Amino acid sequence: MKLAKTFASTALVAIGLLAAGSAAAETLEDVKARDKLIVGIKNDYAPYGYLNDKGEIIGFEVELAKYVAKELLGSEEKIELVPVVAANRIEFLTAGRIDVIFATLGVTADRDKVIDFTTHYVSSPGPAVLMAKEATTSEWGQLKDKPVCGIQGSYYNKKLTEEFGIQLVAFKTQPEAYRALRDNRCIGFVFDQMTLDLKVQEADWSGYKVAVPTYEYLPMAGGIREGDKAFQEAVDKAITKAEAEGKLIEWETEFNIPHSEYIAERAKAAKAKMN
Repeated sequence: MKLAKTFASTALVAIGLLAAGSAAAETLEDVKARDKLIVGIKNDYAPYGYLNDKGEIIGFEVELAKYVAKELLGSEEKIELVPVVAANRIEFLTAGRIDVIFATLGVTADRDKVIDFTTHYVSSPGPAVLMAKEATTSEWGQLKDKPVCGIQGSYYNKKLTEEFGIQLVAFKTQPEAYRALRDNRCIGFVFDQMTLDLKVQEADWSGYKVAVPTYEYLPMAGGIREGDKAFQEAVDKAITKAEAEGKLIEWETEFNIPHSEYIAERAKAAKAKMN
């Protein structure tokens, strides 16, 4: 009886793994069958994905997602944008609620154990710390045992708490963290440096500065389910085509992103590959 139960349990696991692999392999077919690409995107993270004055989601990665939809389905309108945050974007993907993540997804070894990545398309400055202008802090080591606001699910949270000894006060969304900073519930807000550099240009944030600069640059990519090879190849082909056409450089200009050598070099390589 015990042997039979063990065999049955093993069989169920095997069937589950086969089903998961089969589901992943069918994503491209599903996208084409429904004639719509469902994308997890940020709606609070300028310049990659954010709301404009009309309440529309715009941004660098929104344009990239639309371009991929156009290449897969013939029209950039054949897309559904699903707002996600750092804490739920991978869960949405693995649960099948979205087809792909284009939501400031840094490429890390831990994430690579759970999902697969598309070709990389951005090298983004990592975390920095926003603080009041009068702050004298300028190094990560000075933040030890200090309360610093952050975002749940950020890849660098473990490093900040375990290596730098920061007392991280984590919130689900940026607006919550910004409010906490203004309310003095933390001495700073740790987030992507590019976003913080743009934030201090806003009139309402003229009393703040990027006090502690980033310690690393991290490649960003789209996220897809593991083993989704046909879909991955199709998405990678679309991204490479966008790079070859100089679209990513155009989107840098459109969304006030400083032009990066990384994107320029990738554009050259992609153009050579396409020729």
